[in-house]
Amino acid sequence: MAGKALRKRILAEVAKNGGAEYIFDRLSSGTTVTAMAKEFECSREYLRNSLHTVPEYKAAMENAKLTAADALVEQGLEMVDALGGGSSTQEIAATREKVQWRKFMAGSYNQERYGNRPQTNVTISVSDMHLDALRKVNADLAQIDAEDRQREASAIEADYEDVTDE
Repeated sequence: MAGKALRKRILAEVAKNGGAEYIFDRLSSGTTVTAMAKEFECSREYLRNSLHTVPEYKAAMENAKLTAADALVEQGLEMVDALGGGSSTQEIAATREKVQWRKFMAGSYNQERYGNRPQTNVTISVSDMHLDALRKVNADLAQIDAEDRQREASAIEADYEDVTDE
């Protein structure tokens, strides 16, 4: 029963703050569900399940992922820009890791825009294509010659004699 009271409190507070728009704004700006769960003093999964009971909130959470990907990329840029010329190697390494993680998250939120797709390199050689075409023509001519020889071999040879009356 205590869980239902907590769920009611969460849903009431979300509704009071603007409902689906509030959820969308928070998540799309880069706030995580885990951070929001800490504010509501519950687990991440409990908050997610509670919000998913309202279809409008569930849709807002899904839509926010695409915009959150942009926010994560922007956060990474801000971190890199914050590094100064006198940054230590440890600061640079830590920033690199944070940026890589944000890049990974952006790719998982918005696969089409930030995802890592395998790249296929295609090499086209005109000379190879020309040689392939010549080989095909030669093969076709050899096939035609073979068919002609077969027709000649199967032709009936006969001597003809003119038997017309004169």
